[in-house]
Amino acid sequence: LATIVAAVVGELNYWYFAQPYYFLSSLRSYDQVNPSETEGGRLLDAGIVHFSSKARVGLDMAMSYTSWDVYCVAPITTNLGLPSQGESLASYDLWAVGINCCSSGETNFKCGEIDKVDARAGLRQVSAEQRPYFRLAVQQAEAAYNIEASHPLFFHWVEDPVRERDAFFSAAFGNWLLADSLHFGVNAFMVLCFLVMFNKASKNFDSHLMLALRT
Repeated sequence: LATIVAAVVGELNYWYFAQPYYFLSSLRSYDQVNPSETEGGRLLDAGIVHFSSKARVGLDMAMSYTSWDVYCVAPITTNLGLPSQGESLASYDLWAVGINCCSSGETNFKCGEIDKVDARAGLRQVSAEQRPYFRLAVQQAEAAYNIEASHPLFFHWVEDPVRERDAFFSAAFGNWLLADSLHFGVNAFMVLCFLVMFNKASKNFDSHLMLALRT
């Protein structure tokens, strides 16, 4: 039982926390990226992207796709890519994403650190299971706003992407320490119970032996 529990907990801790950290660490970091001038094909190996000072999330072009959870997307652009400013891009390839941080069928994108004024960076979205749903949300945005997204890449909009990446490692390490502590505590408790039971059984045996010798 202990082996099965350890294997399951270890696998979950790796895939949800350790693997994202190591994967993001293996990717490149880009600085001063202007989203209105950069195609997605140029950032295929990006793990962390620091955008230029004029970058923003196009909240008026947000979209969602619902499949049990709500998958939210909004393009990362500048004023040059906002239809409300009378401008548009040939392709919107950089997208801020999140799950259950917008309402289904509405454009109220509230994902990541969108409310922080100094947030102007992206941490790559790494879950392969979630990516197809974000693509479907982008396809709906293409149809709704009459835009194109030739090579969509997905990022979590954050202020400090390095801190957010390292948080995966901290969580993985913390979970490992917690699991080891629980394992030690359970083993110590079982050993203590065994010693108490063994000591009680030994006393009962000694009392029966003394009684037998007296008779």
